[in-house]
Amino acid sequence: MASSSSTGPVDLTTSRFRLRSLTSADASDRWRGWTRDAAVMGPLNAPVRDLSRHDLANYIAAYDNANRYLIGIFEKATGSQIGFFMIEADRGHQTAMFNVVIGEKDWWGKGVVNEARAALLDFFFQHRGIEKACGAPLVRNFAAVFNYKAQGWRHEGTLRGQRRSVADGARLDQYQFGLTRTDWRALRAGADRK
Repeated sequence: MASSSSTGPVDLTTSRFRLRSLTSADASDRWRGWTRDAAVMGPLNAPVRDLSRHDLANYIAAYDNANRYLIGIFEKATGSQIGFFMIEADRGHQTAMFNVVIGEKDWWGKGVVNEARAALLDFFFQHRGIEKACGAPLVRNFAAVFNYKAQGWRHEGTLRGQRRSVADGARLDQYQFGLTRTDWRALRAGADRK
């Protein structure tokens, strides 16, 4: 299943997905399509761009599987990548910032994020020494906010005007969500009792 080392590539499975650290070979035209799609990039406040496979390969190579993880979400039935997680670990504070992109719109609203993130939370809390997970979606990213709340993350604050819109320069509010290892274990234990 997974290594118990505090660093190195991640490779996990859920009922529907394989989650594994990406390599430069994973740079694909499918992924390039996501970067050109305003519906995918807009909620992230990321610019729409036409990246080459070489650009994507360089982006992937910047993740070291020690402090920065880029973990693909692959449909088990077909092997197709449908999205990815970016996880930034702060070893000194034993925290990790979680971000996710589901690029394949056919998978939107189908529970991908929380199924995949649950496996990643289990792994990072148990095997990578993380004591708290964090998330910081824009307030307007309704799907992300819904997923954090549905999974039991705590809303810890609202950062008013924290980001500038890449589209029009308007100030955007950002939520801060958090989930401690203790809270996650309690949530998992409660789910097991149901």
